[in-house]
Amino acid sequence: MPAASVGTDAAARLRFPPQRRLRRPAEFKRAYAQGRRLGNEMFTVNAVPNGLGSARLGMSVAARNLKAAVARNRIRRLIRESFRTHLRGLPAFDLVIGVRAAVLEADNARVRERLDALWHKIALLCDT
Repeated sequence: MPAASVGTDAAARLRFPPQRRLRRPAEFKRAYAQGRRLGNEMFTVNAVPNGLGSARLGMSVAARNLKAAVARNRIRRLIRESFRTHLRGLPAFDLVIGVRAAVLEADNARVRERLDALWHKIALLCDT
């Protein structure tokens, strides 16, 4: 297999394609209204079954909690990265993740650690 093909395959696996995202307001409203609420000190998640065969992610990163756009975008990148790496272990749910103010004081390693714990919690509680 040519080297260019290997890099392209790896990049394709790490993308965040539209079919993995919540995009419409109705999808967010459904998760908020019917979803199971989970969380930790940095994040909240509303999870509702979607019947699609794989998890989808929606993010609600409020400017009220994170004033600077740089901070909001950093957290969004970390959430997307963590979601992509844990996608195979997640049930077929629509997940809307919200951010709490405690994330401001945390470094990237701590944020990743709390996200890892959250995905694990979702996998355990939503499979039942």
